[in-house]
Amino acid sequence: MKGILILVFVLILLALAFVIGAQNEAEITVNYLIAQANLRLSSLIAILLTLGIGIGILIMSISWLHLRVQLMSANAKINSLKKDH
Repeated sequence: MKGILILVFVLILLALAFVIGAQNEAEITVNYLIAQANLRLSSLIAILLTLGIGIGILIMSISWLHLRVQLMSANAKINSLKKDH
């Protein structure tokens, strides 16, 4: 249930970002380190929002995996201690 609520919240945020982005039709020049591009402001907002969410999910996944490995290790230690007694 918690996962569904989080997914709905993220979808609402994405929809809000795209609505705000749709109101910004101005074309801007984005300077990269080695190049530059002309993008609509709404496209830039969508790209950066998607990139930020992707990076956030990646960081959360790495943290979750680390905690999962620690939990498996602790459970293995508990099981070995239970077998000794």
